[in-house]
Amino acid sequence: MKQVLVISGKGGTGKTTVAAALADLASGQLCQVLADADVDAANLELHLQPTREARFEFRAGKTAVIDYEICTDCGRCMEVCRFDAVINRNGQYLILEAMCEGCASCFHQCLVEAIRMVERVSGEWYRSSTEWGPLFHAALIPGEENSGKLVTRIKDAALECAEEENADLLLVDGPPGIGCPVTAACRGADAAIIVTEPTVSGVHDLERVLETANHFGVPAYLVINKFDLNPSMREELLRIAHASSVPLLGEIPYDERIMAAQSSGIPVTRTLQDGLRKKFEDIWVRLREKIDF
Repeated sequence: MKQVLVISGKGGTGKTTVAAALADLASGQLCQVLADADVDAANLELHLQPTREARFEFRAGKTAVIDYEICTDCGRCMEVCRFDAVINRNGQYLILEAMCEGCASCFHQCLVEAIRMVERVSGEWYRSSTEWGPLFHAALIPGEENSGKLVTRIKDAALECAEEENADLLLVDGPPGIGCPVTAACRGADAAIIVTEPTVSGVHDLERVLETANHFGVPAYLVINKFDLNPSMREELLRIAHASSVPLLGEIPYDERIMAAQSSGIPVTRTLQDGLRKKFEDIWVRLREKIDF
């Protein structure tokens, strides 16, 4: 089984559009399992119309809780809290869960041990069925941390499913950027498809994402979206790829038909025709040639 990860330096480059197109092109040829590791803003489900089969709570981090049967209302918790998460309301001290950072200062400083630290629900993750194969995806509660841990949970569940079904491919729509979620998504990947655009930020982001992929020993491949909007920036992207020995899988032109196809709620390869669809087909063919599956 091969793990293919689709990533980008930032959101909005067309990463999920490419991932959904590859899922569509692979579905008639391989047994595959899909994962959306962009847990902060999961969008792959918008293209694949999943039917949820199972829902699970994701718990990460801790929050402080006061036991009022023990609490003496001394106010020590409010004194030591650096995040203004403790308030006094009508003589009673309350901990605001949304403000609590889980530092446990109040827990350690409480003179009567009236505070305990409990795990908090930080989001949900799901197993869903789609026309293109099982999909594992998630939703992190806005403002919650530990998205790297949630990515790991999604990938572990997807890997388990892929092994059970003897799948040929685990296709992961990864998170943007280079932070902890990307680190978690890179684990075990056989290939990282980097989707970028010919802009100043696109050039900078390509360099950063390449460094991340190289650090984790994941072979990188390049897809340039909207390649025809800025010829000089395109050439710079190609120069960086050549200098880093990164193969170019393909280039997708700017075309309003792609944006129109995205609004249909299915992979763009289902609605695009002629040469525009072939751009995505060529990416898929070259990928298969490169990693041999």
